[in-house]
Amino acid sequence: MSYAGLVASGPTTNRPDEAPDDALDPPNLPDFRKLAHGDFSAVDWRIFWSLLPLVVFLVLNSFWPEDLWRTQVAIVASFAASTWVFATNRDSGVIRFITVLGFIVVAGSAVVGLAADSAKAFAAQNIYSDFLVAAVCLGSIAIGKPLVGAVARESIPALRTLMDPRHRVFVILTLVFMTYNIGTGIFRIFLLGEFSANEYVIVSRVTSPISLAFFLAAYFMIKRAAGLSQQKPAT
Repeated sequence: MSYAGLVASGPTTNRPDEAPDDALDPPNLPDFRKLAHGDFSAVDWRIFWSLLPLVVFLVLNSFWPEDLWRTQVAIVASFAASTWVFATNRDSGVIRFITVLGFIVVAGSAVVGLAADSAKAFAAQNIYSDFLVAAVCLGSIAIGKPLVGAVARESIPALRTLMDPRHRVFVILTLVFMTYNIGTGIFRIFLLGEFSANEYVIVSRVTSPISLAFFLAAYFMIKRAAGLSQQKPAT
């Protein structure tokens, strides 16, 4: 799954190379109330490009002539779309690292799918990603840089002056995210055995509302923690 969607990039109080002022303004986190009124300026529309490889795979694996290497064509075309999305991504730092890991998973899935002539082996890439992200979450906590905090602080530089990388909220959210990915991975293994490749690609996204709920909860928890940190008297 694309973790960069946790917090959308936007104008921030301080640039990374600026020292914090004596009186900090609240970090300019995306305001979801604006979305409710039709203001989508805080939305990073590149997120939706991640759907392109999925759509390409579904269309070709459904309508391409079966006797003309349908599975291979669908896999290669979907991987080509993934490559284009990856090449147009201009993120850096932690978010770029996660994107690179995701692309490696897609590439590996394509190789396995082509070698085994199996659309399911390629479609299972989100299962591999679930467990990989869970491992990254655990590793990030072990080294004292919880993944959620790393992404949030990178996306919103103002948070760097307000919240320590090891802040309790970042640790909790990273643990929740790790648990969620493990649960999703196990659930998707079951789905893979019950549905065709095309059906699996669609049905396995049933957890998307849960992902959105997590991102919204993380947003509000981080915003609240940042506000409390700002209210603390300077020492």
